[in-house]
This record gives sequence, C-alpha cells and structure tokens, in this order.
Amino acid sequence: MPLTPKDRTLLKRIDHLKVYLIVMAVAVFLYLLCLPASELQAATSIVGIALCGVFWLTQRLLSFITVLDFELTRILNVLKRTLPPEQQREFFPE
Repeated sequence: MPLTPKDRTLLKRIDHLKVYLIVMAVAVFLYLLCLPASELQAATSIVGIALCGVFWLTQRLLSFITVLDFELTRILNVLKRTLPPEQQREFFPE
C-alpha cells in the first residue's frame, strides 16, 4: 500500500523528533559533565526517574497500539464475512 501525504508528513516529523532527542541527550550529558559530584547524583536521580516515566509511557502506548490492532483486525474480518462478493473484491483486492 503506498504512503499517503499524511503518512509522509508523520514520518518526517518523527525523523525531526529523533534529531531533537539526540540533541537533548547530548545537552544533558554535557550538563552532567559540568556538575560537581553531589549535584551529579541529584541530576542522575532526576534523569533516572524521567527515563522510568518515558519507559512506562512507551509501554502504555504499545499496549494501546496492540489493542487497536486487535480491534481493527476483528472489524476487518467481520467486514470480509458480511460484505457481498462484489464489494469484497472492491475493498479487499487480493
């Protein structure tokens, strides 16, 4: 299936987001290099908590995507069974 213009725009934005994340990671790393030891421990703890939150949100997003995929697959299977043959050929070319 070819990509739509919306899909291409989304992929470009994701690529931009990757660049921003890399720049932010480098900035945090440089910031941590400039801190004294006691502040470094506090900053590392904050970064660790933030990463735990990101991983938790990622897990929730992947769970949502899995449920959405399951529901869409179920709906498509119901449509395949209930549509007349001519509409099946139109909507589901194989």
